Amino acid sequence: MIVYLVRHGLSAANVARRVTGTPADGLTDAGRRQAQDLGHWVREAGIRPDLFLVSHWQRARETANLIFPEAEWLEERRLGETDAGSVADLPLDGFLASWPDFYASPANNYPEGESHLALDERVQAFWADLCARQAQSLFIVTHSGPISCVLQHVLGIGMDRFPAFLPTHASVSVLEAGAGPDGEVGYFRLKAFSLGPLPGIASAVNAS
Repeated sequence: MIVYLVRHGLSAANVARRVTGTPADGLTDAGRRQAQDLGHWVREAGIRPDLFLVSHWQRARETANLIFPEAEWLEERRLGETDAGSVADLPLDGFLASWPDFYASPANNYPEGESHLALDERVQAFWADLCARQAQSLFIVTHSGPISCVLQHVLGIGMDRFPAFLPTHASVSVLEAGAGPDGEVGYFRLKAFSLGPLPGIASAVNAS
């Protein structure tokens, strides 16, 4: 099994430097171009997934439909970005001024929202279900937070270092399943990180 983890294109909340934005936040014109460029790159690379999964957030759904407009995308709510509750649409700088120690622990809950540990819990529940699927190649469009949770789990990096990974917009992280050192099932290795339609980046990764 090969899993392609894609971060959505640049969104309005990203440009405005919101805490996380909300599920209604959409792509900017630049974000739509990023997604279209990634779609061209994916087709040229010969990537033909068996299964397509996407977060329910608007910016992820827009990105997915621009990359593979013909695909049947399955919505997966566990792939949504961290629920930042009542502060989701606040400017990040203002939030940090009011809660300067918030990011000191992944156990801290956003006001009326969830913690990064809660994010990781739902992402790992999704990942366990994913590993039980029989697909050969999966294409997933999600967010920076869930991608970092998956990569940290695969590489054995604790949540005390969250986010250990900050994938760029409309980039791809590629994971390949195989037998672990002790023959365990569900073992993945990182095959490529943040490949995408960027200058000087090879585009030879495919599902063959």
